[in-house]
Amino acid sequence: MLVVRETYDALAKGNLDDLRGSLLADDVVFHVPGRGALAGDYRGKDEVLNYLTRLGELSGNTMGYEPESFLVDGDRVAAMVRVRGERGDRRLEDHGVHMFRVSDGKITERWSYPYDPYLFDEFSA
Repeated sequence: MLVVRETYDALAKGNLDDLRGSLLADDVVFHVPGRGALAGDYRGKDEVLNYLTRLGELSGNTMGYEPESFLVDGDRVAAMVRVRGERGDRRLEDHGVHMFRVSDGKITERWSYPYDPYLFDEFSA
Protein backbone atom coordinates (compact mmCIF):
# COMPACT_ATOMS: atom_id res chain seq x y z
CA MET A 1 0.00 0.00 0.00
CA LEU A 2 2.93 2.32 0.58
CA VAL A 3 3.56 2.78 -3.16
CA VAL A 4 -0.05 3.92 -3.65
CA ARG A 5 0.23 6.53 -0.89
CA GLU A 6 3.57 7.69 -2.34
CA THR A 7 1.88 8.07 -5.73
CA TYR A 8 -0.66 10.52 -4.29
CA ASP A 9 2.16 12.39 -2.52
CA ALA A 10 4.13 12.67 -5.78
CA LEU A 11 1.05 13.91 -7.65
CA ALA A 12 0.37 16.51 -4.96
CA LYS A 13 3.94 17.81 -5.35
CA GLY A 14 3.82 17.62 -9.15
CA ASN A 15 6.76 15.23 -9.02
CA LEU A 16 6.34 13.09 -12.12
CA ASP A 17 10.01 12.04 -11.94
CA ASP A 18 9.26 9.95 -8.84
CA LEU A 19 6.35 8.34 -10.64
CA ARG A 20 8.54 7.49 -13.63
CA GLY A 21 11.52 6.38 -11.58
CA SER A 22 10.27 4.30 -8.69
CA LEU A 23 6.48 4.12 -8.46
CA LEU A 24 5.20 2.95 -11.87
CA ALA A 25 6.05 -0.34 -13.56
CA ASP A 26 7.39 -0.06 -17.12
CA ASP A 27 4.24 -1.74 -18.48
CA VAL A 28 1.76 0.17 -16.26
CA VAL A 29 -1.79 0.64 -17.55
CA PHE A 30 -4.25 3.34 -16.42
CA HIS A 31 -7.93 2.79 -17.29
CA VAL A 32 -9.84 6.09 -17.45
CA PRO A 33 -13.62 5.70 -17.89
CA GLY A 34 -16.09 7.91 -19.65
CA ARG A 35 -16.68 9.50 -23.01
CA GLY A 36 -14.60 12.64 -22.56
CA ALA A 37 -11.41 13.73 -24.26
CA LEU A 38 -9.23 11.98 -21.67
CA ALA A 39 -11.14 8.68 -21.47
CA GLY A 40 -9.31 5.56 -22.56
CA ASP A 41 -6.50 3.20 -21.64
CA TYR A 42 -2.98 4.54 -21.21
CA ARG A 43 -0.24 1.93 -21.58
CA GLY A 44 3.34 2.32 -20.42
CA LYS A 45 5.01 5.05 -18.40
CA ASP A 46 5.13 7.55 -21.25
CA GLU A 47 1.40 7.36 -22.00
CA VAL A 48 0.44 7.44 -18.31
CA LEU A 49 2.67 10.43 -17.60
CA ASN A 50 1.40 12.22 -20.72
CA TYR A 51 -2.16 11.65 -19.49
CA LEU A 52 -1.31 13.05 -16.05
CA THR A 53 0.47 16.01 -17.65
CA ARG A 54 -2.54 16.75 -19.90
CA LEU A 55 -4.86 16.51 -16.90
CA GLY A 56 -2.66 18.95 -14.99
CA GLU A 57 -2.51 21.38 -17.90
CA LEU A 58 -6.25 21.16 -18.44
CA SER A 59 -6.90 22.14 -14.84
CA GLY A 60 -4.16 24.76 -14.57
CA ASN A 61 -2.42 22.33 -12.20
CA THR A 62 -5.30 22.56 -9.72
CA MET A 63 -6.28 18.90 -9.98
CA GLY A 64 -5.89 17.21 -6.64
CA TYR A 65 -6.54 13.77 -5.23
CA GLU A 66 -7.02 13.40 -1.50
CA PRO A 67 -7.01 9.78 -0.41
CA GLU A 68 -9.49 9.30 2.42
CA SER A 69 -9.04 5.59 3.09
CA PHE A 70 -7.43 2.47 1.70
CA LEU A 71 -8.42 -1.18 1.47
CA VAL A 72 -5.68 -3.71 0.83
CA ASP A 73 -5.98 -7.32 -0.29
CA GLY A 74 -2.84 -8.99 -1.56
CA ASP A 75 -1.66 -7.20 -4.70
CA ARG A 76 -4.74 -4.96 -4.89
CA VAL A 77 -5.28 -1.62 -3.20
CA ALA A 78 -8.49 0.40 -3.34
CA ALA A 79 -8.17 4.08 -2.48
CA MET A 80 -11.27 6.12 -1.72
CA VAL A 81 -10.41 9.59 -2.97
CA ARG A 82 -11.78 13.09 -3.06
CA VAL A 83 -11.07 14.74 -6.42
CA ARG A 84 -10.94 18.50 -6.94
CA GLY A 85 -9.97 20.74 -9.80
CA GLU A 86 -10.73 24.00 -11.55
CA ARG A 87 -10.84 24.88 -15.21
CA GLY A 88 -11.83 28.47 -15.92
CA ASP A 89 -15.28 28.81 -14.43
CA ARG A 90 -15.73 25.02 -14.11
CA ARG A 91 -15.19 23.30 -10.80
CA LEU A 92 -14.77 19.60 -10.30
CA GLU A 93 -15.54 18.20 -6.89
CA ASP A 94 -16.25 14.51 -6.72
CA HIS A 95 -15.47 11.34 -4.84
CA GLY A 96 -14.44 8.04 -6.30
CA VAL A 97 -12.35 4.93 -6.05
CA HIS A 98 -8.99 4.20 -7.62
CA MET A 99 -8.26 0.49 -7.78
CA PHE A 100 -4.58 -0.40 -8.08
CA ARG A 101 -2.70 -3.59 -8.82
CA VAL A 102 0.81 -3.62 -7.36
CA SER A 103 3.67 -5.95 -8.23
CA ASP A 104 7.25 -5.85 -6.94
CA GLY A 105 6.56 -2.56 -5.15
CA LYS A 106 5.35 -0.75 -8.30
CA ILE A 107 1.95 0.12 -9.68
CA THR A 108 1.12 -2.07 -12.66
CA GLU A 109 -2.49 -1.04 -13.22
CA ARG A 110 -5.04 1.55 -12.09
CA TRP A 111 -8.77 1.72 -12.68
CA SER A 112 -10.69 4.93 -11.94
CA TYR A 113 -14.28 4.83 -10.71
CA PRO A 114 -15.59 8.37 -10.23
CA TYR A 115 -18.85 8.77 -8.35
CA ASP A 116 -20.14 10.89 -11.25
CA PRO A 117 -18.27 10.00 -14.48
CA TYR A 118 -20.34 12.50 -16.49
CA LEU A 119 -19.13 15.30 -14.24
CA PHE A 120 -15.53 14.44 -15.12
CA ASP A 121 -16.44 14.20 -18.83
CA GLU A 122 -17.93 17.70 -18.69
CA PHE A 123 -14.89 19.01 -16.84
CA SER A 124 -12.46 17.65 -19.43
CA ALA A 125 -14.53 18.62 -22.49
